[in-house]
Amino acid sequence: MLQQTLLLFQEAEGLDREMGTQSLFDIIAKSGTMGIIIVLALFVLSVIALYIFVERYLTIKRAGRIDESFMNNIRANVQSGNIQGAKALCQTTDSPVARMVEKGIQRIGKPLRDIDAAIENVGNLEIFKLEKNLSTLASIAGAAPMIGFFGTVTGMIMAFYRMATEQNVTPDVLAGG
Repeated sequence: MLQQTLLLFQEAEGLDREMGTQSLFDIIAKSGTMGIIIVLALFVLSVIALYIFVERYLTIKRAGRIDESFMNNIRANVQSGNIQGAKALCQTTDSPVARMVEKGIQRIGKPLRDIDAAIENVGNLEIFKLEKNLSTLASIAGAAPMIGFFGTVTGMIMAFYRMATEQNVTPDVLAGG
């Protein structure tokens, strides 16, 4: 069975040498102006989507890290009555949790309902910051397949047009779109 598989691979390699292989760049270059524009648009959208994905991933990962010593230090400062020290610790820590805790500490002495509302407002603001550019990523995820389908349909229309206008139609003539 192994010999048969090796023979099949050797035959396939021989066919590749006979027919000649083309790189992806060659195929795109032969697709015409419209094909090049569509591929470039898809490439640009892919780069933008990848950038947004990586940037958001790193931001969310960083925001999700909670330093246990931070919460212990806040608790110790508040229990000892050092409210200013707790606020200063929150201000020097760059995380959504620190900003929410700081808002809660600023409201100490006010009704619990006001403290909850203030923390919830800051939490909503932090979520908004974390979701930045996700709508752009969603738009790209919806638009890119449509652009790809448009390219496919355009190529099919061009192939059918060639079939209708040329007399000796061969597969290599149609393959260009």
